[in-house]
Order: sequence, then structure tokens, then C-alpha cells
Amino acid sequence: MFLKPAHIVPVARAVLVLGVLAVVALTLGPFAGAEEILGMSDKVAHAFAFGVLLMIAFFAFPFRRRFDMMLIALAIGAGVEIAQTYVARSSSLVDWVADAVGIYAVYAISMIERWRWMIREQGALTFAEIAAMDARRASRRAHVAFEPQDGSAEAANFAERASQRFPAR
Repeated sequence: MFLKPAHIVPVARAVLVLGVLAVVALTLGPFAGAEEILGMSDKVAHAFAFGVLLMIAFFAFPFRRRFDMMLIALAIGAGVEIAQTYVARSSSLVDWVADAVGIYAVYAISMIERWRWMIREQGALTFAEIAAMDARRASRRAHVAFEPQDGSAEAANFAERASQRFPAR
């Protein structure tokens, strides 16, 4: 049996589940100060934990958009901070900002190859022109043009009404 890139996905998903459970247990359980065992401050531990979880999520879900996964990770970080208010732990906005720093650092690193490709392939275009070419921004409705038959009064009337109702872009 040869190892293929697709074999990484189930392993990464299992590691992600274990990692999320570990982070939830460490942040909500009676383990205050556990990061000092590793020689990290509280904020560095938050950034490291959520950054590593996002990095594993990129491998676990290769067909998901990285930006969406970043937003989900930020929401999980906020959820953990909110949940800490209900247990004997302290929650703070600064902890969530530390989560966000770790998450964004991993996201920015993951985008380097995409940015390199844009510079190589589309370096002469403006960002607005690149965004206009994005297939996700295309109209959902197909552009269909009906040409009236020459000499037909009904077709000319229809074309006139259609052009008033649906102006050209």
C-alpha cells in the first residue's frame, strides 16, 4: 500500500477532534496555569493552540475555503471565552484576541502560495479587476439575449419592451 495525500484527511480529522477536545478540556477544566508547564504565557498558549487547530483543520478539510475555516475558528474561540464565564474560569477579550492572533498568523501563512500565484499570473491587474474575474462573484442568472427577427412588428415591440425591463449591463 502506498501513502497518498488523501490518506492524510482522515488522520487529520481524528487529530483535529482530539485537539479540539484537549483545548476545550484545558480551557474549561480546572487546569488554570497548565501552560506554565510548557514555559508559555497564557496569551502565547491561546495563540499557539488555536493556530495549530486551524492548521490541522486545513489538512482535515482540504475542499473548504480557508477564510470560512478561519471564521469558524474565531467563533469557537469566542464560544470558549463565553463558556468560561459559566465555569470557575475567567474569560477576557484579550484571550480571544490572542486566539485571533494565532488564527490569523496561520491563515496568512496559508495564503502565501495563493498570493505568489496572483503575483505571477495577474501581477499587471488591479485588485478590482482580479475580483471581477472571480467566478464566485458572477451573476447566478445566465445572460441570454434574444434577437428579434427582421421585419416582424411583434418582435420589434417585444425587443423594445424587453430592453426597457432588462437594460443592458
